[in-house]
Order: sequence, then structure tokens, then C-alpha cells
Amino acid sequence: MALGDSFAAGQGASPYVDACLRSHQGYPAILDTERSISLLASQACTGATTRVVRDSQLASLNKKVDLVTVTAGGNDLDAIGALVTCTQGTAEACTNALGQKAYILQQAMNDPAGSPFFQGLLAMLREIQAKAPHADIYVTGYPLLFESGGYQMLETVNGLTRQLNLVIASAVTTAASETARGRSSARVHYVDVSQAFAGHGIGSAQPWIVGPPPGCVSSATCGTEMDLFHPTAIGYSRGYAASLKAALDR
Repeated sequence: MALGDSFAAGQGASPYVDACLRSHQGYPAILDTERSISLLASQACTGATTRVVRDSQLASLNKKVDLVTVTAGGNDLDAIGALVTCTQGTAEACTNALGQKAYILQQAMNDPAGSPFFQGLLAMLREIQAKAPHADIYVTGYPLLFESGGYQMLETVNGLTRQLNLVIASAVTTAASETARGRSSARVHYVDVSQAFAGHGIGSAQPWIVGPPPGCVSSATCGTEMDLFHPTAIGYSRGYAASLKAALDR
């Protein structure tokens, strides 16, 4: 069972099969073609937060499910919203937006018990474990979006993505430790995808991320391309699916 947000649905790799922007080129569909892997269905949907995953995507889980993949957390942070602000807004608006995300992530890293963001991730994982108690649960992070080339704003965005991945990995570690203490038999694993995407961010010779059009400096030149900052079909195949397949093989 595949759960999560737009990165789990396959947004960025059109055509789409429904309003959730699920794609046959997304990583759940790619993995399902492997003989040794069966992802019976994808409940992933663009815009989903960890709360939405809990409320609307877990109904199909049960004790017979033995594999769950999850990509979620970015929308809790409104990461794409901050990026749109930085590409279409003022420098001040960009700085403020990134600063807000940095504060949320720092709180999650320094005080996870008091962080709504961290607790939202953990609550989602616990509920998945409860509903699919015999499953292996693979939770992915997110790719670094940019080949920064020394630009401070791009370095800042990539740094925030690294922090986001650390928080997700920490929530997975917490859930896994609870499994070890007998709260659930469901095993939770973190899957890093950033290494697979290395060298293929926006600005590279072969980007695996949908980037702004040339000359994008404002809403007038950037347009409203909905797939901005999402993986391409190659990104889902060689980045997400390959990383997950390697983790499953281990």
C-alpha cells in the first residue's frame, strides 16, 4: 500500500489518472511492476499532510498488509509554498518564509516532544503500525531540489530539506524503537533518496526535478506550473523507486 503526498502520488510525471495527480510513472506504480513487490493500491494524494494521511488514506490497511510505503511531511511544513514565494515573491518575503520553516524544523530537532510537526509525523507512523501491524513500513525523505552553484538562497533551501529529512528519519527511529519495545510488530524503515538524486537537482545538466521556466523572476514570468519542484518521471524511477528497491532488497 502506498500512502502520502504529491511525491508519493507521482506529481511531476504526467499524465495523471485522477484528481489526486496519481501517475503511472510515480514510484508506487514502478515498484508494483517488480515481480517481488506487490503494492496493491496507492492512496497517495497531492496536498496530503500527515493528518490527511491518517484521516483519509488508512482505511485499506489491515493485518494482511505486509508492505507500506510513505512519503509525507512536506505539506505539514508547506515547503512547496515557501519555494513558490521565493520564485514569485520579493526577497524579503522569501527570507521570511524560509525563516518560518527553519524555526519549525529547529523546534522539531531540539524539542520533538513539544513540536507539533514532529508529533504529527510520529502519530501518522504509529497509526499505520496499528492498522498494519505485520507490515514493513518504508518511509522516504525528499530530494535536494537544487544544484546550488554557491547561491545562498538555494543553499538555504537545500539545508532545510536536509533538516526535514533528519526530522522524518528521527520520527522513524522513534517509531522503530517502540516496535523494539513490543508496542507493535510492524517494522519501520527510513529510506534516503537524496543520494540517488545527487547531481540531478534543478540547475544541473540533467535535472530530475521540474524547475521554473527560463527567465523566471516573478509570477508574470514563472506562471502557475503546478508541477514545479516535483520529480520528473526519471526522478521517480532512478531516484525514488531505485532507492526503495535497494532498501527492500536489503
